Amino acid sequence: MNKVLVAERMSQVQLVEARTKADVQKIESQSQAEAQRLEAEARANAERLAAQGHAEVQRLQTETEIKRLQERERTAQAYANHPALLRMLELETLRELSSNANARIYIGFDKHASAEVDKRE
Repeated sequence: MNKVLVAERMSQVQLVEARTKADVQKIESQSQAEAQRLEAEARANAERLAAQGHAEVQRLQTETEIKRLQERERTAQAYANHPALLRMLELETLRELSSNANARIYIGFDKHASAEVDKRE
């Protein structure tokens, strides 16, 4: 009878060990799944933040470009309305070029080219 009790107790011990082992594996798999979920969530957040940052940079660049184009439009309108402003800009540019010894200035190049063609004919 003693052997029967020992065998019964051994089977109970094995059953408890098997349950414990199964519980440990279950807990480990749950913790792994939770860790993977958290990692995926963190990756998604990082990608979302990067996309938001890129979108904000793009928005700012577009906004700056629009402002620059609007300023150019206002400048062009001012030159169209007041040709003297354009002439002043030309003179200022020529003055800046004259301060550079290496600058080459060609004035009326097209006018002289057409005169040469007339002489050849």
